[in-house]
Amino acid sequence: MKLQEKLSAIQQNIKVAKTRTNSFAKYKYRNLDDILTAVKPLLDGCTLKITDEIKLIGEHVYVEATAEISLGEELMQTKAQAFIDLHRKGMSAEQKVGSASSYARKTSLAGLLLLDDDSQDPDSLKSAPEATVESSDAVKDALEGLI
Repeated sequence: MKLQEKLSAIQQNIKVAKTRTNSFAKYKYRNLDDILTAVKPLLDGCTLKITDEIKLIGEHVYVEATAEISLGEELMQTKAQAFIDLHRKGMSAEQKVGSASSYARKTSLAGLLLLDDDSQDPDSLKSAPEATVESSDAVKDALEGLI
């Protein structure tokens, strides 16, 4: 079976309910561990890898995460970015980077697995975007300029 067929089977069979509740903002969510727990039994010989790196675009610092699934020589991946708000109060520098990394990893993996969003993402209500799935040539051009 080819990677595309296996990935399609995973996408059709994975179920990751939003069972966690943010008590402050009163919304349901899933985290990266929830997704990984659900996908591991479905991998069927495929290898899943998630990496991230820090990117500087203009004056803004981002974490870019890559979710990658492979089967032998075949490989498919998705990327997502999350802004690191270095001026955010109440968190250490390590927590700011860790938070952005977790968000970008979760977003890139959700994109790879086609996890639907049965409710509005509370982060979309913020004034500054936290993460976007790589989808435009402008983003690719900006990132290529850094390399």
